[in-house]
Amino acid sequence: MGKGIKLRHLIWLKIFKRKSGYLRGRLWGDRAMEIILSTLLIVFTIPVVLIIIPIILAIHGRPVFYAGNRYGWNKRLFIMYKFRTLPREFEAENHGTLVSYLQGYRLPWFSRFLRDTRLDEIPQLYNVLKGDMDLIGPRPVRPAVYEKACRKIRDYDKRFEVKPGLVGYSQLFTPHSAPKRIRSAIDNRATKYKKGMSEFLILVLAAFAASSACVQLLFRHALSISFKGRFFRNYNEKRGLDRKKITKGTVAFAHDEAFERGFSEEKILCGILYDMNEEYFRMDTNEKIDTTQTQFVITATIKKRFSILKLMPVKKSAYCYGEILRSYENLNKDHKYSYIFRYRPVTDLNQYFVDQYFLKKGMMLYVF
Repeated sequence: MGKGIKLRHLIWLKIFKRKSGYLRGRLWGDRAMEIILSTLLIVFTIPVVLIIIPIILAIHGRPVFYAGNRYGWNKRLFIMYKFRTLPREFEAENHGTLVSYLQGYRLPWFSRFLRDTRLDEIPQLYNVLKGDMDLIGPRPVRPAVYEKACRKIRDYDKRFEVKPGLVGYSQLFTPHSAPKRIRSAIDNRATKYKKGMSEFLILVLAAFAASSACVQLLFRHALSISFKGRFFRNYNEKRGLDRKKITKGTVAFAHDEAFERGFSEEKILCGILYDMNEEYFRMDTNEKIDTTQTQFVITATIKKRFSILKLMPVKKSAYCYGEILRSYENLNKDHKYSYIFRYRPVTDLNQYFVDQYFLKKGMMLYVF
């Protein structure tokens, strides 16, 4: 009797306490649901596709679709489809690299719009219908990117125990520039079980985020070509990257040896972090700075909207190296001097902090 109970317990643990992967008993039911939902989404997105195709033809010409190899379930290669947003020669010139924000800003506006709203991924509904992908799962990885940046990441290959997804948890909740280790950890937690209701809610949230992104980006573009946009056109072109206003931001200089490890006890508050983009930030201060190169800690105040403690602001910091590119005096303002810094986060983790909390990148930016 006791041995029977122990044997049943072992079988139970083997089936339900695995580290990742799907329950085989649910595969057929899940597959049927994927076919139904992907078919409905294909029908629903036909009007959008009919608008996108002629615009891509006008901007880039043929082909309209991009088809590339990706690793799928059990690391098998499959052909993944997207709307083409890059020039034909880009992938050949940048083999094994992803498009950075600096490269992205040199693309036509409509190409950036498709990438930022994830509308370029609509053709992957065909991959879901074929069975290459699921609606929810880790995003498919390009073989060249895997070999160059992902192979040595601990437990990264767990993602291949499930099908890649049209919508990924890490894609939805972290910036695209987030370190691969962080994104892998998020995706690995999501590959343990398929949970129908939670995955349906994630799909609804992703659709709402994409819709919100479309509305906001189209509205901003309309403003940019309005009278006000024409008036400031030269300024915007010189500026290049969009700047983000920082809420209650500060800049503190740090000089101790622990700085490179991302921790510093010797901080000297110097000024106010006014705004920033991917390369530069502006600091306002009443102190004149003599040195041109320095190391510092930037801090921003973050409000948690969906939290019991949402009325209590949270401070987020990032450690960076920087150099002063330009300075000027302010007249009749609260701060006497303004400095423009070119900055560089000291680690990948600090780069993630900058993108997530200061520049507020990622799809959830358009929802929360």
